[in-house]
Amino acid sequence: MNVKHPLLATLVLLPFVSHAGLAERGGLSGEISLIGGVVSTDSNLSTSGNAIKNTPLNSSGNRETNTIFGPLGKLALTWGEGLNQQIFVGTTREDIAVGTIALEIGYKHELASGTQITAAYLPTVLSEEVWSNPYLTDATRSETDKSGDAFRLQLNRIAGSPLSLDVAYAQTEIDDEQSGSPGFTVAEQNQLNRAGDTLYSKVSYRQFLGRGLGVAPAFVYFNHDAEGDAMSYQSLGGELSYFSFAGRNKIVLTGKYHARDYDANHPVFGTTRADKEYGAFLAYEYGQLFDIQPLSFISLAGYKNIDSNIAFYNASQYLFSLGVSYKF
Repeated sequence: MNVKHPLLATLVLLPFVSHAGLAERGGLSGEISLIGGVVSTDSNLSTSGNAIKNTPLNSSGNRETNTIFGPLGKLALTWGEGLNQQIFVGTTREDIAVGTIALEIGYKHELASGTQITAAYLPTVLSEEVWSNPYLTDATRSETDKSGDAFRLQLNRIAGSPLSLDVAYAQTEIDDEQSGSPGFTVAEQNQLNRAGDTLYSKVSYRQFLGRGLGVAPAFVYFNHDAEGDAMSYQSLGGELSYFSFAGRNKIVLTGKYHARDYDANHPVFGTTRADKEYGAFLAYEYGQLFDIQPLSFISLAGYKNIDSNIAFYNASQYLFSLGVSYKF
């Protein structure tokens, strides 16, 4: 299953429920999900689309619809006084419920104050296929690998409060960067180099509105320092999640809005890029499927849209999936 679609994510939907310790019991625990669905993407940057762009360069891409199917999961080992230490590998509940998926390998520790500290390495979050030269027209664009390392530090329920902090740092590399070649000078091609460093930070606050429901607003900041100034940007945004847990039904609905401003003039399009990105993500779980305690039915639906002042970068994506999840 291709897990690189920006909206693709599903497992259990309990990111806002807490209990004593980091798990319900000590020792080995985990969960595995099997999902299937449809992803529809309209983006000039997606390698799932046509390799030949035969429409005007500064125009939106063509929509491509693909099916998705495969497993996701998490494995954890919990120990210590009050079950306050854990090592884990897999996808985290907090990310999944708001529409983000990333394989993590990490360590979590809960302090006496209630603060949960998580340090993790994300080996695949940046790995995907991209176009070597996205701006090539009337010729077959070649694919290359985008890769990198990402490291994450989270402070959840700081001092027992509803406040959480999420910080990450990533380094990105493009194996065969050819943006702007041929047709542009070496200096202009350097301006289009996508490799670089990214700093991500998110501050969120969880507020219960009643028994089993509440909201979690968040402020998000990105800074991408690319080797090419035209690819460097800063992004400010907000997220708002609503969660409702009633009996066997669990719902998390998240809305997002981000504004990105780039640092320098884009040599290909002759203007400085600015994007507005918004989207919504709905995750649903029905527990105790067939009256089997660890088995759940899961579903999600998502939408994301990028509205850029450069039409080439306009993009949208829809996602719908169904599946089952088993916890052990």
